[in-house]
Amino acid sequence: MTVRSLSGFKPAEFKLTMRILKNLIIGLVLLIIGIVILMLIPSPQGTTDKPWEVTTMSDGNSQVLNIHLGNTDYKTAQQKLGVFGETALFIDPDGSRSVEAFFNSINQGGLSAKLVMNLGVSDKRLELMQQRATAGERQPSGARQLELAQIDREFLLSAPVTGLTYIPSVRLKPAMIESRFGNPADIEQLSDDNGVITKIWHYPAIGLQVLFQGDNKPVLIYHAKR
Repeated sequence: MTVRSLSGFKPAEFKLTMRILKNLIIGLVLLIIGIVILMLIPSPQGTTDKPWEVTTMSDGNSQVLNIHLGNTDYKTAQQKLGVFGETALFIDPDGSRSVEAFFNSINQGGLSAKLVMNLGVSDKRLELMQQRATAGERQPSGARQLELAQIDREFLLSAPVTGLTYIPSVRLKPAMIESRFGNPADIEQLSDDNGVITKIWHYPAIGLQVLFQGDNKPVLIYHAKR
């Protein structure tokens, strides 16, 4: 077998090789540009995912953020939101237990917020969860937050979402809340030991409470009626 020397490499062959390389480079650059453009195009936002777009379902509960309270399970809710939450068991100072899932950031309908889900779990199962849980942190409210065992985290995927606490990243003014939900059926005013006043707007028809607490941003709390 012989190897052709450089002296035998014809100019026409060199030009052909350079043309092929040039076309390959151009093709690669165009491919990269196309990928970048696709990454920059925002994904389409749902038209019914805003927190004030609430539908009353046949069972009397509300559907908000495309989640049917009391019906949609935790796994499906995560799929609808497109993000994963972190679950934990909470033990209140009075001994009552609850399970919550926390989402540090969701974006629905172009609005960014933190979200907490309440998950429906029987008292018997909550007791078993506490026995398997590991020590966690004590919250400012005095409740203890415990880390759940893997078996219980998997079980919660099928647990129904019974409540949502929506904490927007922007401050929703009372006038905006009223324009979206109408006049509240009742307004409750509370004051803590530090003199901080909390006003609670009640919308029982859709299972909603709006909390205005001091200088904090308003919080929307939805709950299943049954």
